Amino acid sequence: LLYVGIKNASKKWTMPVLNWNLTLSQLAIYFEGRLDAALDL
Repeated sequence: LLYVGIKNASKKWTMPVLNWNLTLSQLAIYFEGRLDAALDL
């Protein structure tokens, strides 16, 4: 359900997310191993 919500919201995004690198690194720590394949980390 969250995936579908993000997918729909991403169609409306026109500006880059602030501090995305910081957010991504924190998510990679929290969801260890899950984001590697999806984001080519």
